[in-house]
Amino acid sequence: MQRLIIKKFGPIENCDIDVKDFLVLTGPQASGKSTVAKSVFFFNYLKDILFQYVIKTNQRKSLFESRSLKESFVFEVRNAFVQSFGENVGNTDTSIKFVYDNGRFVEVTFNESNSGELIVVPKLDNELSKAIEMLDNEIKENGIKNADDIKRIIYSDIFKNDMEILYIPAGRSLLTLLSAQIGYLYSVMDDRQKSTMDYCTQNYLERVLQIKSYFDRGPSQLLKKELNNNGNIDEAILKMAIVKMEEILKGEYKNSDGEELLKLSDNEFIKLNYASSGQQEAVWITNMLFYYMLGNMKTYFIIEEPESHLFPEAQKAITELISIAKNDKNKVLITTHSPYILGSINNLLYADKIGKSKNKEMVEELVSPHMWLSHSVMGAYYLENGILENILDEEYQDINHDVIDGVSSVINETYEKLTDLNLGLED
Repeated sequence: MQRLIIKKFGPIENCDIDVKDFLVLTGPQASGKSTVAKSVFFFNYLKDILFQYVIKTNQRKSLFESRSLKESFVFEVRNAFVQSFGENVGNTDTSIKFVYDNGRFVEVTFNESNSGELIVVPKLDNELSKAIEMLDNEIKENGIKNADDIKRIIYSDIFKNDMEILYIPAGRSLLTLLSAQIGYLYSVMDDRQKSTMDYCTQNYLERVLQIKSYFDRGPSQLLKKELNNNGNIDEAILKMAIVKMEEILKGEYKNSDGEELLKLSDNEFIKLNYASSGQQEAVWITNMLFYYMLGNMKTYFIIEEPESHLFPEAQKAITELISIAKNDKNKVLITTHSPYILGSINNLLYADKIGKSKNKEMVEELVSPHMWLSHSVMGAYYLENGILENILDEEYQDINHDVIDGVSSVINETYEKLTDLNLGLED
C-alpha cells in the first residue's frame, strides 16, 4: 500500500496516511485537502516524468552524456514540484515523503542557499536509485529500447505501478466554457509558457484535448462500437455507468466536428457552453471515467469537489458513478465539502456490509453490487488547522456521522435559539 507523510508543508502540519484504493478528504476550505490530493498525484506521476524524459533523450542523446539518468530525473522532479506547488511553499523543516507499493520512496525537502533562497531537494531511496542506475547502464550499453520496453521497466519494475494517473481539478466549468479557445491557445504555447501552468491543471487540460474528438458519438454508440472490437469489456458495468452519466448530465455528450453538444432528447441539442454550470462542471468527470473504463485502462482518478454546482440528487448519482469506476479495477481519491457525497458513500459502504453478511439479493434490488464500497479499501479523513483526523468508524464501518451532520446541527441549534428568542419576545 502507498503511504504519504507530510510535515509542515503548506497548510499541513502533520499528515501520515495509507493511500487506500478509495480515499476521501473533507474539511473546511484552505485546510489542505488539495495539498494532499496534489501530493498523491505528483508522486504517482513521477513514473510518467521518468518515462517521458527517457523517450525525449532518445531524440537528443547528448543529454545522456552530460549527466546520469538519476541526476537528470532528480532535476526533472525538482522542476515538476515547483510547477505543481509553486516556489517558497515550504521551509527547512518541511518534508513530503511518498512510499510506493514496493517499499521504495521519494522524499522532497528544502535547503537554504547561501543567498537565503529555498531550494527544493528531491531524494530517492537506495533501491529506487539503484533501479534507475541499472536502466541508465542498460540504455548506455545497449542503446534505447522501444518505448513499450522502457515503459514496462519503469512502470512495472522500478515503481511497480502501471496505472494511469489523472487529476480532475475544481473550477472545471471555466475550462469547459472556454474549451475551444483554450485548445487554440494551448496549441500555440511553447514548453516554457506551458511550464508556468499548474502541473495538475496542465495534465487535465492535455487529457481533455487528447480525447475530446473520441466522443464523435454518444456513450451508448461508443460502447456498441467497442464491443464489436473488444470482447474483454464488462458490458453490464459500462451500461450502468451510461445510465448514471445521463442522470447527472440530463443528456448525452457528443463532440460533433469540434463542437461540444449535449443531446437532451432525440431532437433537442444544446451547445455545451450554454449548458448549466452543473453540467459544465460534471461533463468531463463523467467523460473521463467512461473513456478510461471503456478502454479498459487501469486508472487512478483524483477528483476535486465532484459535487460542484450539482443538485443533491445528481451528487448522489455522481458518487455512484465514481464508485462504479472504482469497482472496475481503478483507484479513486476525492476531495469534498458535501454531506450528500459523504452520505452517499456511507450508503454504498452499508450496502456492501449487509449485502455480504445477510441477504445479498434484497440489497441488490436497492443498490447494484457494482456500486458497493468495501470498508477494507476505504480511507476517509477530515482536515482542519493542518491536522488530519481519521473519520472512518471501525465499529460501524462508515464515515463518522458527526462529520456529515456537524454543520446541520450548528444551523439547527441557531434556529432553535432564534425560535426560543421569538417565543420569549411574544410573551
